[in-house]
This record gives sequence, structure tokens and C-alpha cells, in this order.
Amino acid sequence: MSVQMKTGGTKDRGQTLMMEPMIDCVFLLLIFFMVSAIMRVPPPFTVTLPESATKHDFPRKKFNLFISADGRISFDDLEMLTLDHMEMYLSAKETQITTLIIKADRLAKHGRVIDVMERAKRRFSKAEGQEIALMVAEESFGQ
Repeated sequence: MSVQMKTGGTKDRGQTLMMEPMIDCVFLLLIFFMVSAIMRVPPPFTVTLPESATKHDFPRKKFNLFISADGRISFDDLEMLTLDHMEMYLSAKETQITTLIIKADRLAKHGRVIDVMERAKRRFSKAEGQEIALMVAEESFGQ
């Protein structure tokens, strides 16, 4: 024997929860955060930075140039074959670079670092508005 209850007619039929708009919003948020995330790509070689007791903050628009202990050069994961290739890449990206941060290995030859800095300065046509900085290990700050 079953018991059936009568409800008030058409009042309950229009109160369903619509899940499609909520799912659409979740996927739109997911896509937004994936697109706006900054991905850091490591260089194709390891770089051990030297230590320093000073600190300087830089603006958000920066390019990282890595110099390995054996003298190889790369912009993030894009390795440069020669200094001439580096100059061509810098001249192509000049309008996007406000700060060029050189992350040289502590065992890199001083002459190689100076060559990179001089060629980078030569490629920047504007005297003001573009900086070249050397990156050091951050662990030593505040000690």
C-alpha cells in the first residue's frame, strides 16, 4: 500500500536549480586565471647566483637574461648561440623591455658578463627608461 500526497499543484514545478550557468561561470574563471597566470620558464642550464647585502626592487616589466658558468646565454628557455643573436633578440624586444635583469652564475667569467652588458646597452636606443641590473641571491637579505 502506498501513500501519495498531493502538493499545491504548479507551485513546485518552477523551482529547479539551474546548474549550467554556474558551471559556465566556474569554467570562465578557470580560463581567466590560467590565461593571466605568469609562467616562469627555467633556463636550459643551472645558474648559482652570487650573494649580496643590498637590495633593489624593479618594476614588473622585466626580462631575465641568464649566463651560465661556462658562458652560455639564454632568455628564459630560449638559448642564444652567440652574442650577435642576443643583440638581435634585444633589438626585436626593445619596446617591451624596461628592465633587463642579468642573472649570471657566480662562476661565470667577468669578461663575459661585461660583454653582455655592453652589447645590451648598445642595443637600447633610449638612454632613459631602460635599466640593466645584476641579480644576486635573495637568501642573504636581512642577515
